[in-house]
Amino acid sequence: MAKNNILKQLRQCFTEIITEKDGRAGISPLEFIINLVFSYLGDTKNSSLENIRRQMKNQVGLNISRSAFWERLSRNRLKQFLKLSIAQLLKKLTTTVICDELAKKLKVVGIFIVDSCIFTLWDGAKCDFPGVSTTAGIKWHTCLDALSGKTQSFELSSSSTHDRNFFPDLETLRSKLVIMDLGYWDFNLLHAIKEVGGFFLSRIKSGAVIYITEIVQGRISQKYIGASLLSVPIQRKRSDIIEVMIEKVCASGTLNCRAIGFWNPCEKCYHWYLTNLEAPAHLIYPLYRLRWQIELVFKAVKQSLNANRLTSNNSNIIESLLLASIAAHLASHTILNLAIPHLTKMKQLAISVQRTAKIAALLASDFINFLVHGGKKNIEILANKIALFADEIFDPNYRHRESSLARIHRLLETLI
Repeated sequence: MAKNNILKQLRQCFTEIITEKDGRAGISPLEFIINLVFSYLGDTKNSSLENIRRQMKNQVGLNISRSAFWERLSRNRLKQFLKLSIAQLLKKLTTTVICDELAKKLKVVGIFIVDSCIFTLWDGAKCDFPGVSTTAGIKWHTCLDALSGKTQSFELSSSSTHDRNFFPDLETLRSKLVIMDLGYWDFNLLHAIKEVGGFFLSRIKSGAVIYITEIVQGRISQKYIGASLLSVPIQRKRSDIIEVMIEKVCASGTLNCRAIGFWNPCEKCYHWYLTNLEAPAHLIYPLYRLRWQIELVFKAVKQSLNANRLTSNNSNIIESLLLASIAAHLASHTILNLAIPHLTKMKQLAISVQRTAKIAALLASDFINFLVHGGKKNIEILANKIALFADEIFDPNYRHRESSLARIHRLLETLI
């Protein structure tokens, strides 16, 4: 019964938004969009618009001409349908939290990762989507829940747009830890997060001027209190952790927090992290490594869901193809929701987003049949297929190769 409800809820995310019947076309809007989302998944280099059209013809068993296909794909209506469907997926599809005790031990109610990913476009799209390192590009801004893998929010922009413009609403970060890279570096932002009752964790940007107010641990002389942190000479190569309290006066107020340094043996220097989280210093770097999860999401969407093959100069088509890949990624969480309850804790901690995306690509036809036609039979077929691949969504080497979540779980187990 539970699996039926999960799958029915997935279908409602599309059917409540998209028209199921359309007398003007042989392929209804619902059928067209579901096929667009799922029919061209998989590790293939042949994901041109023409190939998508052929796969759609093969799946639905109806003819759709090149002109009719391009016309429907380029319409603003399709883009709006996809945006609304994604909004429903974000709202309705709850995702099982893999390790809730992590947040409790860190004294936060969630761990969010904020980042963006650039998708290179053809040069002809430069007017609508000007690039930075490339002529044209579109950027996906997203916020990810590290403990469930669920996407909290998303926005699309040209790749030349600064990440800071699409930072999540600060009120949503209350009592949560947000992990971010240097693209969001801003002392005023860090101060604002702290003011609303949130927690932050970020690398310290080279050249940042912040002053030491207290030395908590590490072999660093007391004479450097009051000095700029990054200007302090650390003469010998040390592998111990350094923790200091710092102060920074910015436009919005005075920021007081912790700066923690970890020795990097490859670069022969300390990497510094800034946080207001009250957690043992040795946990800070493993926590920051959770940020890699969002990079794996981007990689999965690019490789298995074909978001890196936006083969058009038309702005509506570009956005629609990327939105279709994002919708497929969100829908793939149904696989996790059905499989996670049957996995051990260590297997849950080793779940791979990339493996889940590959399973979604393998089950694309089953997803299409169920989402378009519904019915008890199609539900059973899809649910049974997902159960069949439940042991394929986690890293088989999890006993020998610790995931970032597993490492944090192990380290937190030692805390009282």
